[in-house]
Amino acid sequence: MKPVVYVDVLVGLNLFINFFLLLAVSKFLSLPARRPRILVASLLGAAYSLTILLPEINPFLSLLIKFVMAATIVLAAYPFRGLKQFLRELASFYIISFAFAGFMLALWYFIAPQGMIIKNSVVYFNISPLLLIVLTVVCYLIIRLIHRLTGRQAPEDIFCKIKIDYNGESVSCFAKVDTGNSLAEPFSNYPVAVVNEENIASMVPEETSGKIRLVPYQAVSGGGLLPAFKPDLLTVICGKKQIEIHNVYIAVTKTRFGEFSALLNPDLLQKTSA
Repeated sequence: MKPVVYVDVLVGLNLFINFFLLLAVSKFLSLPARRPRILVASLLGAAYSLTILLPEINPFLSLLIKFVMAATIVLAAYPFRGLKQFLRELASFYIISFAFAGFMLALWYFIAPQGMIIKNSVVYFNISPLLLIVLTVVCYLIIRLIHRLTGRQAPEDIFCKIKIDYNGESVSCFAKVDTGNSLAEPFSNYPVAVVNEENIASMVPEETSGKIRLVPYQAVSGGGLLPAFKPDLLTVICGKKQIEIHNVYIAVTKTRFGEFSALLNPDLLQKTSA
């Protein structure tokens, strides 16, 4: 009997699975999970699953198509932060996808080996949506457990969104709380947030304005001075907690921080609204 593929089940289940796989990648790499982008990427992956309906494709071409699919899904799910970071995200997506597929195949083998279709590198399980949802959640929880046991889990408030207000202008970006960042402006002793200059170039005061302070820093590669200015307000948003800080300096750097645009002094999370 010729196997039957239900398009609504195929698309719906792939949407659900891709969403959880991308969330797992976010947790594995400690990336901020922007759910609207992940949902769009999941929809893209669900659309790609329709290739199972096409005539049999040459294995080499199928592999190439699969690579392009994975690359576009990753680009849709996460902002492009350079080739190195993109390859990390792509490799993690493949690793987690393979782990999920292996787990699913093993469970399905013990449950019922019939009813599975593999065509054009797309796997279709002729099982109830409820069972696949349960298995997907179980896989996600296992990945989270491995993530925590291997020490890759970061503290809950390590990833934040910040908003900088200065001279009538506002800029928002994602930041990482760096436990090794103890920078403080030397005269006021206010904590310092280090931000990549590309994000705040338009609001940085001129050096001749008298509003620039130099903040000394020391890193593994050496030390130096970072230009810094005092914003009107820095708002730190970590989960449901929102902290408004006036007594802070923003240091400007050319250094890139991967998927983040800023590094925060942990002291900033202890501040209260002014």
